Amino acid sequence: MKIYKERQYLIFDFEDGSNVKYDFANKQAIGKLGKPVKDLNNQLRGLTIDELCDLCTDKQYGKFLKFVKNNCSDYCVYNIGTVLSRVNMFSNFEQIYSAGIDQIIDRNFKYTINDIPKGLVKLCKTHTIKLSNKFLEFYKQIPDAYIFAYNTEYLSLDDNDLWNLFNSEQRVSWYNQETNRYQREDKSIFNMLVLEYGYTPKALLNYIDYLKTFEAIEDMYFIMKELLDYCSMMARISPKYDKYPRHFLTTHKIACRNYNRLKEEFIEEDFQKRIKTDMEHSFGGFEFIYPKSTQEIKDEAVAQNNCVASYIRRVIDGSCDILFLRRKNEPDKSLCTIEVRDRKIVQAKLRFNDPVTSELQAVIDKWNEWYLKKGCEAA
Repeated sequence: MKIYKERQYLIFDFEDGSNVKYDFANKQAIGKLGKPVKDLNNQLRGLTIDELCDLCTDKQYGKFLKFVKNNCSDYCVYNIGTVLSRVNMFSNFEQIYSAGIDQIIDRNFKYTINDIPKGLVKLCKTHTIKLSNKFLEFYKQIPDAYIFAYNTEYLSLDDNDLWNLFNSEQRVSWYNQETNRYQREDKSIFNMLVLEYGYTPKALLNYIDYLKTFEAIEDMYFIMKELLDYCSMMARISPKYDKYPRHFLTTHKIACRNYNRLKEEFIEEDFQKRIKTDMEHSFGGFEFIYPKSTQEIKDEAVAQNNCVASYIRRVIDGSCDILFLRRKNEPDKSLCTIEVRDRKIVQAKLRFNDPVTSELQAVIDKWNEWYLKKGCEAA
């Protein structure tokens, strides 16, 4: 059997040369004798709806008919005549399917083919994209990022991962001053990371690919939610956080701990009274710097992914001091975080609390000797 659409008719050609038709304009079945018949099913006895769709010479039209079948309001539709009688209700979707898009998951899709950007139409033809209202709206915000994403080769990410990534969303509440009420809006997490947190699409996509490959995180929704959670916490603490930490899960845990600790409001005046510039000194290409504000210690905690922020209260209480060891030519770049107690360096750590190098340890030993001597001279 050959099934095809011609003008307003869907034509069923049998091997014996006869045919039956369905007239969409009049919702009328025409039998083998060329006359209207009451029930098309009798003419097509034994043919299922799925077989009808698969036998269409125009495969896109067959996919469209399956869409109609799957989106009829009835719980189950098995009657071919019933499905065909409802085709006109989905004429907007017929145009979309004929353009080459064949996966629409939103029955209430409100856009016409003219509303869909050509770039997205092209992507839908070559990639596994299930079109919905939200996907189209998210795409329109940063189309170049989506086009780049689907045209990049990855170590692990596939089309399904990208679709899940782009459909990960966050419900955001905001106060509308015009209506004097709170409103809710669903936002794409990927778009938020790019537009609100300063991520570049290329680096973000490669980083997510890295997380799936090397940290074995398969769930795209989990990755996006955790990244957004991480950024929202870190941005409140300091703008100097690492957007692409090498050990993300560990860094996220540290971020949670630091954030909970830093919710406490510290009295800046008390900290200012504790600053000891006499502890600052330089040796060769290195210098020891005393932080000038609690924010500088918070910045250090974020940059180094350590828990030095929890020491702010101890500095204020006088139980310890914090120093930053920096290279002279990079005074604003975190290198080593130092704790001083009883006029001696008792703890020095690199990023992620890694131990110091032999070169840095030699500089630390010199500082200890210098500060001990300085204390003896003062006494």
